[in-house]
Amino acid sequence: MKNIIILLIVVCFNIETTAQNITGKVLEKTSDNRVAPIIGANVYWENTTVGTVTDKDGVYSIEEAPSFPATLLVSFIGYEVSEKEVLDGEYIFYLESSLELDEVDIKGKQNSSRFSTIGTLNVQTLNTQELEKAACCNLSESFETNATVDVSYNDGVSGVKKIKMLGLDGVYTQITQENMPLIRGLSSSFGLHYTPGPYIESIHIIKGVGSVVNGFESFTGQINLEYFKPNCSDYIYYNIYGNAEGKIENNLRLVKRNGKWKSNLFLHHSYYGADIDNNDDLFLDMPNTNQFNILNRWKYEGEKIGAQFFVRGFIEEREGGTIDSVAIPYEVEINNRLIEFSSKTGFRMPKKPGKSVGIQTSFRLHEMYTQYGANIYEGLQKSAYLNIMGQTFFTEKKDKLYYGLSFYADNFNNDLEKLYLPTGPVAITLYSEEVYHENRTDIIPGIYSEYNYKWDELISLNLGMRADYYNKTDKIYAIPRINIKYNPNESTAIRISGGRALRISNFLSDNIFLLASNRNISIDTNLLPEIAWNYGINLTHCFYLNDREGTFNIDFYRTDFENQIVVDIEDQGILTFTNLSDIPNYSSFSNAIQFDLSYELFNRFDVKLAYKINNSKTSYLGGPTYDFSSLLETPLLPKDRALINLAYSNRDADWLFDATWNYIGKSRIPMHELIDAEYSDSFSLINCQVTKKVNNFDFYIGAENLLSYTQENPILDYDNPNS
Repeated sequence: MKNIIILLIVVCFNIETTAQNITGKVLEKTSDNRVAPIIGANVYWENTTVGTVTDKDGVYSIEEAPSFPATLLVSFIGYEVSEKEVLDGEYIFYLESSLELDEVDIKGKQNSSRFSTIGTLNVQTLNTQELEKAACCNLSESFETNATVDVSYNDGVSGVKKIKMLGLDGVYTQITQENMPLIRGLSSSFGLHYTPGPYIESIHIIKGVGSVVNGFESFTGQINLEYFKPNCSDYIYYNIYGNAEGKIENNLRLVKRNGKWKSNLFLHHSYYGADIDNNDDLFLDMPNTNQFNILNRWKYEGEKIGAQFFVRGFIEEREGGTIDSVAIPYEVEINNRLIEFSSKTGFRMPKKPGKSVGIQTSFRLHEMYTQYGANIYEGLQKSAYLNIMGQTFFTEKKDKLYYGLSFYADNFNNDLEKLYLPTGPVAITLYSEEVYHENRTDIIPGIYSEYNYKWDELISLNLGMRADYYNKTDKIYAIPRINIKYNPNESTAIRISGGRALRISNFLSDNIFLLASNRNISIDTNLLPEIAWNYGINLTHCFYLNDREGTFNIDFYRTDFENQIVVDIEDQGILTFTNLSDIPNYSSFSNAIQFDLSYELFNRFDVKLAYKINNSKTSYLGGPTYDFSSLLETPLLPKDRALINLAYSNRDADWLFDATWNYIGKSRIPMHELIDAEYSDSFSLINCQVTKKVNNFDFYIGAENLLSYTQENPILDYDNPNS
C-alpha cells in the first residue's frame, strides 16, 4: 500500500492540467424586441451553491456543475426567463420583466450557513466560512456549529466519533462526495475521520428521503461534500494545526492548470503519540494515531464533454487501551487501508439545451483490522459502482425528467474471532474461537426515473421512483419518493416529503465499537435488508428586521421501519443482532423536530440558535424467549439538544471571533449492575476560537470544552479490563 501511495503522488505531479469555465450572457428583452445587458443577475447550478453574477455587459463565467446531469438557472428580481439559446459556444438567457417595481433596495450578505427557499429539497449548506469557525481536523469535527447533525464518541478507548441525524444512527444517512458514494460498508464506523476538513469547500445537508437519482440508501437524509475545485482554488494552500495534548496535523492543497486539463492534489498527515491518562483509570485517554491521506482530481473540460477522475487513498493506524505498566493489559489496535478510483463524465448537447447524459463510476478496495481486547475483527471490502443518468424535458420552462440505471456490487469478507484471555497478569492467550465468518457478495442493479415540475414559481414537485433488485433475497424493491415545495412569497418555502429507503447492513463494521465491551455475541442466521419510510414537513422563512437579515426554520420528520437490524445491548453480557420483523408485535420509529433561528443582531455580529427534540423507540426481545417484546427508547440518544453560536468580525474582516455552546440532554442507559441510573445527566460544551487574517495567512487559536466537562466513568470496571 505504501508503494501505491508513492506511485499516486508521482503520477499526480506528471499530469498536465488546467481550467475552462462555461460562459454566456444574460440579456433583457424589451417589448419592442430590443435587448440590453442585465447587470448583477444570479447564474447558478440548480440545487448547488455554485454560482456567479453578471458584469456590466451582462456577461458571466461559471465553473462546471459538481455533477451531471445539471441545470443552469438564472434569477433576477422582477424578471423571468423567456428564451434560451446557445450561440457560438455561449449560453444566452433572455429575461422579460414580470412585475412593475417603483423602487428596489437590495442588500446582500453571504451567510456561512443557510437554508434554501429555492430548491424543492430541504437543503442546509455549510460553506468554508462555517467550517473555519472551528479547527475542523476532519469531517467528524465539521458539525460542531450545526444542530442538524449530532456528533459523539463511539466508546471510551478508540477515540472514534459517530453521527446521528433525525434521531437515528449515522449509518441511515447517505454520505456522498460530490454525489458519489463516500461512506459505505467498512467505512461506516471510521469513515468520518478519513476526510480532512481542508479538503471540503462546502457541505450540503439534505433532510428527508431526497432524490432517487442519488441512490436508495437515504433513510434520514444525505450529507454531500463538495471538495475545492481546481479552477477556483489557490495554487498552494498549506495548513498546520496542533493542540496542547501534542496532536499535529498537516494539510496541503496544490493546483495545476494547462490547456483543457486541470488538477488539484490534496495531501494530509496527522500524528498523535502522547500517552496521557488524566483520570487515572490506567487507560489511555486517546489512542496513538498516525494517518496518511491523499486525494487527487483530474478535470477535463471540452466543448461537448466534461470529465473528472478521482484517486483517493488513506492509511491509518490506531493503538490504545491500557498503559504499558498495567498488570492486566487490554489492547486496542485499529488499522484501515483504502484505495479508490472514481470518475464523472458528462455529455452535453449544445443544440439541445436542457438535455444531457452523465456517467459515474467508482471502484474501491478497503482492508480493516481491529482488536478490542479479546475481540478481533478483520474485514475486506471490494466494491464497484456505476450510475448512468440522463436529463430531458417535455415543456422546456416547466419540467425536467431524470432517468437512469445504477449498479452496486459489494464483496465482503467478515471474520470475528474471540481470544480467551487469562484474568491474571500472565500476558498470554489461552485459546481462540471463531465467532463469525462471512463471505458475501451483494449485487444490486436498479432503474430509476424522477419527474420535476414547476407551476409559476409557486409550486414545484419532484416525483421519483426506483426499482432495485437484490440478489440475496431475489426480490425487487420499489423505492417511491415525493418532494413538494410551495412558495407563498419570495421569502417563504413550505415543503412536504415522503418516501422509502433500502439498505444492506454490514452489521459488524457498522457497530464495531460495541466489541469493546467483551460481550458474548449472538447473530441471527438470516438477517434481511433494512427498509423504512420517512415523512417530513418543513417551513423556511427569510425576513428583515431593523434592516437586518434573518432566517427561521422549523421541520418535523418521522421514520418508520418495516425491517431493521436491531442491535440489542439491553443484557449487559450479550450483544444480539436480530431482524426487527422477527420480534412479536414489532415497532421501530423515530420522530425529530428542530427549530433554527439565525439573525444579524448588529453589524457583523451573527447569532444562531437551534433546539431539537428526539423521540426514537425500538422493539427489543422482552426475555429469554420470543414470547413477548418491549418497546424501549433508543439507548444513548439524547432526548433533546440545543445550540447557540455567536460570530463577530471587525469592519475589515481581519479579526474573527466565534463561540459555540452545545447542550446535550439526558439519554437512556441500558441496564447494568454497575450503573444505578436509568438516564444519563445532561451536560454542556463550550468551544471558542479567534482568527487573525494577515495578507494570505490566517492565524487561529481556540479552546474546547471550556467548562471542563468529563464523563465520570468512561470505562466501567476498568481495573478488570477483560471482564
